[in-house]
Amino acid sequence: MKITRCSTAVVEANYDYTYVRIWADNGQYGTGECFFAPGLSAALRDMFPLLIGKDAREVDRIARHLWRKGSGAGAVAGYLYNAVSGIEAALWDLVGKSYQVPCWQLLGGKVRDDVRIYVDCHAGDNTESWDTMLDPREPAWLKAALAGKPQHEERYEPEMYFNRARQMVAAGFDAMKFDIDSIVVLTGEELNRPLTHAEMDRMVACVKAAREGAGDAVDLAVDCHWRFSPTEAIRIARALAPCNLLWLEDPCPPENFRDVAEIRGLGIVPILTGENLNRRHGFWDLITHRGCDLVAPDVQKCAGMLEAKRIGELAEMQGIRFAPHNISSPLGTMASAHVCSTLPNFVALEFHGSDVPFWNDLIVRPDVAGPVIQKGRIPMTSAPGLGCELNEAVARQYAKPGESWFE
Repeated sequence: MKITRCSTAVVEANYDYTYVRIWADNGQYGTGECFFAPGLSAALRDMFPLLIGKDAREVDRIARHLWRKGSGAGAVAGYLYNAVSGIEAALWDLVGKSYQVPCWQLLGGKVRDDVRIYVDCHAGDNTESWDTMLDPREPAWLKAALAGKPQHEERYEPEMYFNRARQMVAAGFDAMKFDIDSIVVLTGEELNRPLTHAEMDRMVACVKAAREGAGDAVDLAVDCHWRFSPTEAIRIARALAPCNLLWLEDPCPPENFRDVAEIRGLGIVPILTGENLNRRHGFWDLITHRGCDLVAPDVQKCAGMLEAKRIGELAEMQGIRFAPHNISSPLGTMASAHVCSTLPNFVALEFHGSDVPFWNDLIVRPDVAGPVIQKGRIPMTSAPGLGCELNEAVARQYAKPGESWFE
């Protein structure tokens, strides 16, 4: 099963959804998705010649070859793995289709029949689009989505948290996450100053409103996006503890796992982190030192599906739960779901596209009717590969200008 051709396509959504497609000499192809990154398409084009002629079934061997080839440029972590992750997922999809088995079977078999989803609610309003350097942009679909929509002078109001929680419960979700770092005025000095009483009061009010809107039967998490020092993160954890949180996410910058471990060790609220790390090597200290309660690799950038499963198994050995970060399209979400279905310590998988109007239409599943997420779950089936195909008739309508389309 020799690889004959590789190419990319990019959809401009809330983020760039970068797809990798790999063809083999048996007439089959597989499609994977990468986490966004500056220069990603160019990096993929540089990697593709290394794949031609390789046996597509040797997925791990190919991934490790790319790791090693990239290390000469200093890439023992970072953007290289965004590219490798998409290539690796495309290979699993290709192999699964060729053998007519689902990817979860290739990863050792599933331990659950559906995958629980938690919906990212941001601060009550998540209609936005960001470029590869996280600078805001306004593609045509976003302008249309915002037309006639009320614009809030102050976005971070308890009422918005309450209403969004109610909306997502009505949509069938029993787990959700809200941002709380956005409540703090961005000055660039958040790591060097104490939070004001007003900031703390607003944070507590918003999370209490979200809890009230969600109800006690729904799991509620909050995200800090690495904005706070350990001392301030501990203040936040104590203030929000009465809200019975599923987790407090990324309270401190990701460079030093000891900061997060210090907070986790107090046992105030469960701590989740890990979306910025690559491969087991990047997670080793965090996991082996029990630096968090839940680990959150991103399958589209941690080095791929098999490596994400290995990270999850490493976490399981330390009693740490698995709740992957995920901001991808439904195709990447399906890849993550296949991994999650095989891990006994899995809690929930992130869904970040609830306000992208075409998100559900980007894939078709041959054996599942209706939306990708149903009653807060993704049903897993025996459809081969990732169990879905990119709906190119829809996806091409949102193709990113200047990028090729599977050429």
